[in-house]
Amino acid sequence: MGHRIVLLGFGNVGQEFARMLVERRAELRREQGLEAAVVAILTARHGRVENARGVDLRKALRLAAAGRSLEPCGRAVREEAVPFLRRVRADVVVELTPLRIAERQAAVDHIRAALSSGKHVITANKGPVVYHYAALRALARRRRVGFRYEGTVMDGAPVFNLFQETLRGAHLESFEGILNSTSNFILSEIEAGRSYEAGVEAARRMGFLEADSAMDLEGWDATAKACLLANVLMGGRLRPETVPRQGIAGIAASRVQEARALGRRVKQVARGWREDGVVRASVTVEELPLDHPLAAIDGTSNGLLARTDMLKEILVSERNPGLRQTAFAVYSDLIAIHEGRLLP
Repeated sequence: MGHRIVLLGFGNVGQEFARMLVERRAELRREQGLEAAVVAILTARHGRVENARGVDLRKALRLAAAGRSLEPCGRAVREEAVPFLRRVRADVVVELTPLRIAERQAAVDHIRAALSSGKHVITANKGPVVYHYAALRALARRRRVGFRYEGTVMDGAPVFNLFQETLRGAHLESFEGILNSTSNFILSEIEAGRSYEAGVEAARRMGFLEADSAMDLEGWDATAKACLLANVLMGGRLRPETVPRQGIAGIAASRVQEARALGRRVKQVARGWREDGVVRASVTVEELPLDHPLAAIDGTSNGLLARTDMLKEILVSERNPGLRQTAFAVYSDLIAIHEGRLLP
């Protein structure tokens, strides 16, 4: 069975997903019976192209790496994304545009246009899901198409699949997690004796820091993820801008290093819980004792400590994930849709 795919965004994750499709084309055909063809790529930096026979992904990756336009890969797309998504002959839209903390954003319009025109949607963009999860899920149900978003939290670690598919019947009561890999990496660098500024520069050099550094350093990314987990898995109605938030921007290196000397570790911790029947969340920078399950989460690793009514505590951790792990979440969502698992 074939799936015609539109890629919205061709940044680091989009390119890694494209590499995965190239590398695993034979495996997908052999093991899944899946023929995947990218028929359009829409980007802000490299132009917009479509090719009904399939974009040459190897060529597209070479052009993107060289900073060139993708137009040699197909016919240029001149119309805006929303009308294009409504009319293009495709089965799956993969939405990978950058995170924005706002109720109204282009990514929401992209997803609505795709779903309403009968196309499955996969996204690693947490913005649309955190603000519009219930409405987008309902639209997908009405149109009988897939809407999957595993890559929005903890890269490729199966967080939503775990609670919505594997642990059916168990209810998430609360969670705490280290959810922003960049902040955790910078804190680990400071703990090792470097300055805050050196830690930030190292994160930028390695490609971990968001283009808008406030997403990482001021805690917006972790807050969006905390709200997303609370809204999707606990039935909350939280918005990132109303949740108590602490980032690591400008944190004193002495605080981090002194805490370590005293047997504690400074971490940015995202929490979700119920209080008087209301779902709440917060993101704080605090000192954890060494025996806390999250204290050992180092570098770019992340972790989620979940408490349920059935299994008490579950710890999910992903050690030092990279772009491939986020791309894998998109890849696994594509397989899920191919198998008929449309909603997690």
